[in-house]
Order: sequence, then C-alpha cells, then structure tokens
Amino acid sequence: NIVRATHNAAMDTATLGDVSIGKGFYEKAPEYYKQALELEKMAAFMTSASDDDPIPHFILLRSAAALALRAKLFEESERLIEICLAENPPAFIRKDLADIAELIRQDRNGELKQPETPLEIEGILTNILAEENQITVKSPTLSQSFLLVVPKDRMHEIVKKHWSKKVNVVARQTPHGVMVLEKISAAA
Repeated sequence: NIVRATHNAAMDTATLGDVSIGKGFYEKAPEYYKQALELEKMAAFMTSASDDDPIPHFILLRSAAALALRAKLFEESERLIEICLAENPPAFIRKDLADIAELIRQDRNGELKQPETPLEIEGILTNILAEENQITVKSPTLSQSFLLVVPKDRMHEIVKKHWSKKVNVVARQTPHGVMVLEKISAAA
C-alpha cells in the first residue's frame, strides 16, 4: 500500500544518512534525514489515530520525530512529539517519545554522549552491501536485523569467512544510532 511504500522510501533515505555518517561524510547526512523526514510525515499523515488500527499512525509519528532529531530539526521533532501525545498513544510510544525529547535536550546542550557499552549480537550474516560498506546480521533471538557499517578493507574477508553463517558481532553505536562493526567471529 501507499503508506508502507512511503515509509519504506523514508527508511531507505535515512539509511543513506547513516551510511554518510559511517563513511565520514557528516555534512551530507542531515539532508538525507530531512528528505526521510518529509516522506515519513507524509506516511504518518496518511494514517489517523481514528483508524481501525491506530498503532501504525503512532509508530510513524514517532519515527518522524526521531528523523527530525537526526536532521537536527529540534523544533519539528518536538512538534511531532506533541502531535502524537495529543492523540493519546499507547504507553510504549509515550516512553519512546520521552526518550526522543531527552535526546533533543541533550543534543541542544551538547551533552549527547556516545554509548559506552558495545552491543553484542549473535545472528546470521544475511545481506551484504559491498558498495556501501554494510552488512546485515539477523538475530533470531532478538527478532531484529542490524545494519552495520564495516571497514572497506575487511569486507572481502568477512564475506569469505562468514556469509550465511551464524556469527557473533561486537558493534559500537555512534551518538546518532549508526552501528559500526568492531569484531566479528564464527558463533560456537
């Protein structure tokens, strides 16, 4: 449907921002996030809190608020948070919105810190975007896929050793959510 297609286009565009940051092109990322934000807002506003299933509406608004934050459009992010809160979202969305609001406060005050604890993931190497220096590790335990930026000089070795195999990954997350591979090994 059109809502899903618009949302997918937004996520694809946001990924370009993530890749830009991962590759060190920090100045390009905000423009990708702004484009993704516009698409996500379109998707969110094609839905309504009065739909038979209002959850997608709230999820799309939350996602748009997060994209506005990533684009450094703090007022827009806060506006989207307030729109969503005014429509009485479920508790898990309210918590996520509170987290986004706290990140806005920290980012505005220069307090945004890089997470100190690396993320450990066990999963299967399922996708490779060699041109973009990215791999996807799907974790059946967490029911989630992780897109990781990989140093270009390690890509060939990783593909050769670990393609379609179960792996253990240690990754760090940048302050704005980009996952960067630190270590990868075959899972026991």
